Amino acid sequence: MCISASLVTLSVVTSLVALITQLQLVQSCPSSEWASLMAIKASLYEPNFGIFHTWRGTNCCYKWYGIACDPTTRRVAQINLNGLTVPDNRRRLNRHATTGYMTGHISPSICNLTQLSSITISDWKGISGIIPSCIQTLSLLQILDLSNNSITGEVPKSIGSLTQLTMLNLADNRISGTIPTTLTNLRNLVHLDLRNNLMRGHIPTDFGRLNNMNRAFLSHNLLTGPIPETISRIYGLAVLDLSMNRLSGKVHESLGRMPVLDSLKLKYNRLTGEIPSTVLGSRMTHLDLRGNMLSGEIADVFGERSYFINLDLSFNKLSGSVPKSLSSANYIGHLDLSHNRLCGRIPSGEPFDRLRTTSFEDNKCLCGMPLKPCTQETV
Repeated sequence: MCISASLVTLSVVTSLVALITQLQLVQSCPSSEWASLMAIKASLYEPNFGIFHTWRGTNCCYKWYGIACDPTTRRVAQINLNGLTVPDNRRRLNRHATTGYMTGHISPSICNLTQLSSITISDWKGISGIIPSCIQTLSLLQILDLSNNSITGEVPKSIGSLTQLTMLNLADNRISGTIPTTLTNLRNLVHLDLRNNLMRGHIPTDFGRLNNMNRAFLSHNLLTGPIPETISRIYGLAVLDLSMNRLSGKVHESLGRMPVLDSLKLKYNRLTGEIPSTVLGSRMTHLDLRGNMLSGEIADVFGERSYFINLDLSFNKLSGSVPKSLSSANYIGHLDLSHNRLCGRIPSGEPFDRLRTTSFEDNKCLCGMPLKPCTQETV
């Protein structure tokens, strides 16, 4: 009886072990994807928080930091390694490290994770190397964020194959080359951030094909040529920042007719011509044209719908007088008309009564508060 009972117990235990093993295999990610993650781990070095210490065992879908799997297929769906969002329990490993620092490069093995919908490997400062050209194989990718690293090379021309992308953030790297014309194939793109790189050449003329774009940041590069007029076809574009480049040509009137555009930053380029009245009379709250070669008079088109948190037209070649209609604007927060060729009496009333000398200094012959009093020669 005892022997028989023991055999039954052993049989039950063996069956349970087999069942648990089978369940673990079902819940684990495929061995090929485990191998790809191991290759990614081997190509990166993170000394402060030890986040890769969690990448152990064969089940990469279970408590691996920054890894998320599809609950049905158990395929790796997301990689989220952000140096600014390392949780407190990892930060305790190094009390002196307030932000992450990781070196190495992004392994091409990442392209074997074909079910990825999101890749965030950002804010590590020390990751270098190039963006793997095989990135085009990730046809389900919706988010690609490699910002704030030290990545070099060019944006792969094959980037245009990732037609599901909604966010592309490559800001704050050392990426060179031109903006690929294939980028305009990304018709689902909502957020584009290429600022603070070394990119040169022209902005693609058919940039307006990105008709779902809401925010575009291309500032602090070496871009040349004109601002593509097709940009004004992007109905939902709310933020456009092309500052700190070498762009030339004019500011298009059509930019002032964009129904959603709230922030237009074109400072420190080589733009010429007059500022369109449509732009000055628009519903934007941020307009920064500082440091160009814009000329002509400032159109007197401000009114009740004018609401500028920041209006900066300084360091240009603007002439004529300060528009009196600025006093009828709904709100003017920061106003800077300095370093131009303006003349005449500064209007009184809001917002002029609270502005400082720095808003008007270094003009041809402006006078009145807060500058020196007017004389017959200056009026």
